[in-house]
Amino acid sequence: MRHNGILVKWNEDKGFGFVQMASSQQQTFAHIKEFENRRRKPKVGDEVTFKLQQQPDGKLRATGVAYVRESVDWWMLPILIIAFGYIGGVGYASLVTDLPVEVSWAFALLSAVTYLLYALDKRAAQQSNQRTPEKVLHWLSVLGGWPGALIAQQQFRHKTRKTSFRVGFYFTVILNIAAVLYFIVYVEQFWRWI
Repeated sequence: MRHNGILVKWNEDKGFGFVQMASSQQQTFAHIKEFENRRRKPKVGDEVTFKLQQQPDGKLRATGVAYVRESVDWWMLPILIIAFGYIGGVGYASLVTDLPVEVSWAFALLSAVTYLLYALDKRAAQQSNQRTPEKVLHWLSVLGGWPGALIAQQQFRHKTRKTSFRVGFYFTVILNIAAVLYFIVYVEQFWRWI
């Protein structure tokens, strides 16, 4: 079971602090190695979720600590450039080729929906609730929502460790890009075929 709380003390030099549970005044020890996102430095006042684990001495410690609000940091810039660059590139292609402009709008909408589903799935994982099936996430990616998925994976540190999922995800990205390129190059033949 996951608990909500606030980081009330933090010693940057030693890499530990204390989380106060939202439901009580109890403070629980938290070590930096228990934070899921170590790219971001913990700060007093951060809202977090965590699991409790009893230590051999009977005291409780916070494990699997995750920030409630993840911020977009400078390291996200390349990811954002790739994601928005692709949607913008598809939009530009719709202006200079016969690619329908609705495709770029659909990709933007699917990216937003996919981003939201990743955020909800991350929260469901933290709270041990029902998860979004991986097939659904992959289908949204192949249909054009992969830019939103890429951003969400990095921002929430979600679906970044499981190798089979990562391979499937990058396969959906390649399929989507290949389909768009094929449509742009062979659009006249496509319309004749329809």
